[in-house]
Amino acid sequence: MTAHNATDLIKLFSERFAAKDIDGLMELYEKDAVFPNHHGTYKGSEQVSPVLQGYIDSGAKIEFNRQVAFETGDIALVQNGWTLTTTGGDIVTGVSVEVARKQSDGTWKYVIDSPDGAALLDH
Repeated sequence: MTAHNATDLIKLFSERFAAKDIDGLMELYEKDAVFPNHHGTYKGSEQVSPVLQGYIDSGAKIEFNRQVAFETGDIALVQNGWTLTTTGGDIVTGVSVEVARKQSDGTWKYVIDSPDGAALLDH
């Protein structure tokens, strides 16, 4: 399955993360996508993939509970509310901020995926 609009991305991300499907997750990103989080800024598949794999390997569960998307032409701004539960039972909440781009085949992919959203303003 592919993202036919920008809001499809989070559904696919959720499914693939839960399935621990790193290759499937990476299909949701452009080759040169940027992934800034509270540890640093990662660019391109070779840097983003290990970061996502680390999240998967942590055993954490993530739920997305709110979403808003604004599309204009082939660009979209998407925000998602999320709740992450660690294997130790700790619960963390936040908001992601993402930029997606419509591809030449009509599907959408992440260009920038910032899972820590506003929290990055404090770094």
